[in-house]
Amino acid sequence: MTEGFRPALDELGIHKGLVPPCRVATSTVGPGAAVAQVRVTRQRFYEVRIGLPTFGKQVWTAVLAAIVDDEATTAAMLDGRVPDDIERYFAVEGVPLFPEPGEMSLDCTCPGTRVPCDHLVAALIALADEADTDPFAILAFRGRERTTLLDEIGRLAGARVTAPPAEAETPGLDEVMDDFFGWGPAGDVTNKRRPPAGDALGLLDEVLPLKATVDGTSVTALLRPLYRVLTGQE
Repeated sequence: MTEGFRPALDELGIHKGLVPPCRVATSTVGPGAAVAQVRVTRQRFYEVRIGLPTFGKQVWTAVLAAIVDDEATTAAMLDGRVPDDIERYFAVEGVPLFPEPGEMSLDCTCPGTRVPCDHLVAALIALADEADTDPFAILAFRGRERTTLLDEIGRLAGARVTAPPAEAETPGLDEVMDDFFGWGPAGDVTNKRRPPAGDALGLLDEVLPLKATVDGTSVTALLRPLYRVLTGQE
């Protein structure tokens, strides 16, 4: 990912192959700032600070949602690997992952007035190299350190996996009229036998036998003559 820094480095006059006369002893990269201790002599160090604007919640929310939508990218990130095309998720949001020319702020505690001084040059080269060996560094630089980033991706991916399936939409009555007697859960009071068309008496057979009796005669048997009269069959 060193090439991602190239436009900003070229704009600062830090061309490929440039070797500064000092070296970085320690460095840390966090949201919006990279701080380095640059050794000049055995006893002398200067502190260098490189600032970069971080992305706000809106950008990170959109980027993380897009990452979780891609199973391959999600798996790679959770496995500790940053895909080479990670920049595309930021490009969709109209923001650059890597610093653009003039976007970084540069500061060094040395007494010189040239910017970038040799110490800043050494720190910038080291920062670009770190982004190459550990791509999570540039993501931290833009606002999401590795642990926080992976926790968010894991949480979003987990929520998506455990989300309850959407309930099937219940069909309207007009959609099931042709098969009305075939609906219902197992063990329902209705059976799966459909009465012949126009046979009103068949409705009595669609329910389980009624246990109630009148003078020893079942209610179902007493209702059959009434059904015949009501439907004109007698």
